[in-house]
Amino acid sequence: MQHKIPDLELVTYSLSKRNDVSSFCCGNADLNDFLKNDALINQEQLINKTYVCYFQEQLVGYFTLTTDTIQVKSIDNSDCVDGFPYSKYPALKLARLATHESFAGRGVGSYMLHIAIYLTQKVSNIAGCRYVTVDSKPESVGFYIKHGFKLVKGSSKKEYPVLYLNMQPIVEELEPIESLDPFV
Repeated sequence: MQHKIPDLELVTYSLSKRNDVSSFCCGNADLNDFLKNDALINQEQLINKTYVCYFQEQLVGYFTLTTDTIQVKSIDNSDCVDGFPYSKYPALKLARLATHESFAGRGVGSYMLHIAIYLTQKVSNIAGCRYVTVDSKPESVGFYIKHGFKLVKGSSKKEYPVLYLNMQPIVEELEPIESLDPFV
């Protein structure tokens, strides 16, 4: 097994036309196709935002964020806001997360997930956003659970199980992270 890549050696950028994504391969045709054919178009149409991750000038992964909501009744009571008067909470969806197959198991996915959580924290400072959601590939559910996500009630049998992360405990535990901005 190859060694973990230190977070400080990974760099994250917002996807742009300057990024050559043509050789990216994560082992999943849908995720590869999205990055190569749809990500920039969706970004230009303000549908979602994609970020690319590099190690030593090589594209090693990407993730995409978009807005979402989550049904109040779908989450654990312990994660609910007391007295919340609406049926849905605002959320930020991690719509895609993929690591280049040559870099799988080296911490790139965890790094990108932490950056997505960091960005959610930034959004919550501007507009309020308590939850991160993800429609997971079945084989990735364990990865998200390992990082503190919980399954949405009744979604474990779906083709793409839905998971969520309550940002409130994270925000309470973390020191201010503005100085940790990973973007160049």
